[in-house]
Amino acid sequence: MKQQRIELNEQIDAQEATLQVCHQDILAIENHYQDIKAEQSKLDVLIHHAIDHLNDEYQLTVERAKSEYTSDESIDALRKKVKLMKMSIDELGPVNLNAIEQFEELNERYTFLSEQRTDLRKAKETLEQIISEMDQEVTERFKETFHAIQGHFTAVFIQLFGGGDAELQLTEADYLTAGIDIVVQPPGKKLQHLSLLSGGERALTAIALLFAILKVRSAPFVILDEVEAALDEANVIRYAKYLNELSDETQFIVITHRKGTMEFADRLYGCNNARIRCY
Repeated sequence: MKQQRIELNEQIDAQEATLQVCHQDILAIENHYQDIKAEQSKLDVLIHHAIDHLNDEYQLTVERAKSEYTSDESIDALRKKVKLMKMSIDELGPVNLNAIEQFEELNERYTFLSEQRTDLRKAKETLEQIISEMDQEVTERFKETFHAIQGHFTAVFIQLFGGGDAELQLTEADYLTAGIDIVVQPPGKKLQHLSLLSGGERALTAIALLFAILKVRSAPFVILDEVEAALDEANVIRYAKYLNELSDETQFIVITHRKGTMEFADRLYGCNNARIRCY
């Protein structure tokens, strides 16, 4: 689940980077699009002005002026008019004859990028929803398992220590980020953190936690390598008895030098430099 979450977060980061690039492209296209629209508006104004001027001054349409208009004015007057017309034309500035084609291309590009942006946003929302659902599922599973182990841990601790109390505590409310503290109270002692216990008490507490986990999630077999080495004889016997109870569900392979553990074993294998012997 953690790996899947990391991969999904990486996918979200990649999608957001792509979305940012698309957004920048769209902004550039929008700016260019606005420039072309402004130029087109300018041309429209000037054309309408010329048409209005022709109509207002001469009561002619463009079509009639082209087909019917003739002048009896002198050459000088006509030249003056031509000069004035040229000045008016110059005021129009350079005309981009490809403006319409460029506008269509940019508009098509703008539409394409807008659709991509929409798709990326939907993909991001989908991934975020998946991550949220996974977080919720992981939280529920962890919460269920944690409380189950906590209950068994207290019971196993009391049985192995012959009394006392123990519990698992989360360091914060968020199950996904919280650490776990082990707080125990051996018989006759005050409640204290695991780090303040003796070596034997810490070992037996760790064994109790292991057995509690096996109570919740059993395994086909478990290998234990001298886990009871720091225990006194009385606790070795408690450990061995509890181990024997769990052997109905799990097969244990135990490496030990403690006599109390060996007494409860179903089968012993002795090893030395020369040979292996079964008892």
